[in-house]
Amino acid sequence: LALLWRRLGQPNPWMLGPLTACAVASVAFDLHIGLPGWAGALGQWLIGCSLACHFDRPFFRSAPAFLLRILLFTLLAMFVAAALGGALGWMTTLDKVSLMLGMMPGGITELCLTAEALQLSVALVTAVQ
Repeated sequence: LALLWRRLGQPNPWMLGPLTACAVASVAFDLHIGLPGWAGALGQWLIGCSLACHFDRPFFRSAPAFLLRILLFTLLAMFVAAALGGALGWMTTLDKVSLMLGMMPGGITELCLTAEALQLSVALVTAVQ
């Protein structure tokens, strides 16, 4: 299937081809397949470990100003996102907290997992992202 996807000129055929096949099969056969809860937690842990391997002590010692700028920008981005989410929630009837989370900087996967853990609207967070 990935070869067909590549022949059609689609991006990332080795992931999107099989992913499309799984989505079609899931809808066509009404499949409800999920991973056990520990598998998602393990996957997140492994992703964190693989990212953390690229940072070492000399990096943190040599880059305090860089890290301070990142911290300040992140805090500012979170404040602006929360303000925009609150304003959008005030103008509409949508859930303010879900809108705020959807506006936050970060990856859609992590924000959707956070929305699910906090029992917020995952669909709304996904749509806002």
